[in-house]
This record gives sequence, structure tokens and C-alpha cells, in this order.
Amino acid sequence: MRRRGFLGLVAALPLLTAAGGLELLKPRRARFEEVGDSVLMTVDLPELLLLRDADAMASLDSAFRTRLEYELSLYRAGQSDPVEQRRVTVYIQWDPWKERFVVETQEQGRSPTRRYFIDRDEAIVAAIRLDRVRLARASALDRGPKAVYFATVVGQRNPIEKGLLAPDEGEGDGRGQGRDLSVFSRWVGIFIRATQSAEKTVAIKTSPAFYLVPR
Repeated sequence: MRRRGFLGLVAALPLLTAAGGLELLKPRRARFEEVGDSVLMTVDLPELLLLRDADAMASLDSAFRTRLEYELSLYRAGQSDPVEQRRVTVYIQWDPWKERFVVETQEQGRSPTRRYFIDRDEAIVAAIRLDRVRLARASALDRGPKAVYFATVVGQRNPIEKGLLAPDEGEGDGRGQGRDLSVFSRWVGIFIRATQSAEKTVAIKTSPAFYLVPR
């Protein structure tokens, strides 16, 4: 049996906002777990496949394969560069021959998984949920309430480009409020590029933040 650790929760951290109050990162409730040497996260991004999105639903019903790309970044509060970045790719498609939906998930460091659903809504729920995805190795993170972490996720439906979260060249490590403008500028650039290169883009920041309880 894998040993489970405990995570402490802290108050939500401020969100990045543009001039005029435009919110770049939507707050989103998420669940974090420490299992063995892994920190796992579960979070939903339903905006990627809304039932009222006629074009998205028509594409699914027509047996076209829909690709959902998730870029996950784990940050320590007060630092501008991510501690860890990972990618999860999910494909959802109607199989007219077997009359079922296929949801395939590809996650770094794990073998692809396939799940099958007769009901379209159930398949959509599975596709828009990051279910216990690995964020980082617990042994690579500091413990205690002074080491607070949070995650950001950029989700895209049928994106054209990849690697939107790759840091800019020549940008070094930084801490504290002196780097706030740099972080803000990076996220503005990411958000603009993302919305121009996919059918749908959602950017979230998990809330509340968490820390690893000392052992």
C-alpha cells in the first residue's frame, strides 16, 4: 500500500489581473494529495467542452477526434519561475462502429489509458477532468507552512501550437514582488498566444494554495 501524506491549505493567493480588471487566471478549486513520492492534483476545466457549445458538440457527434491539451505548472509562492511543468493530452472521439465514446489520456511518465463510455456527457466529464495527475515529486519540494505552492493550468481545445508555457529565453530565477511585472508580462503573452491558437482556451489558478506538512 502506498503511503499517503498530508497537505496543509492556506488562504487563496492574489490572481494576476490586467488593466481594467481583466482576470487572466480564473480561480479554481482543486484537490491535492501526497501519495508516496508524488503530489497529485484533481481539477476540472468544464469550459473546454460545454454542452451549450454547438460547434464542439457537433464535432463530437460527427466522430471527429477532439484533442484537449493541458499545460500544468507548479509554483512556489513568491517565485516567478515554475518548480515543475507537465503536459497532459486527452483525446475524445465517438466510435460509430462500436457505438461508444473513447477517451484516451496521455500523461508524462505514464502509459496511455483508454476509457469507454456509451453516454456522451459521461465521456465529456472524463475528458475535462484532470484526475490525480502528477504535479511533482514530493521529495523535490520543501515542507512546512513557509513553503506554499499552487498550480496553474492552461487548457486548450484543438490547439495549433504546443509549448505555450515554455519560459522565455534569457529569463532567470526571481523571487518576491520585484518579479511581479515580469510574471504578469509573461502571462499576458501566454494568454494572447493561447487564445489565438486554439478553438477554446481556459487559464486557471488553483485555490486554495497548499504546503506539505512536516513529517
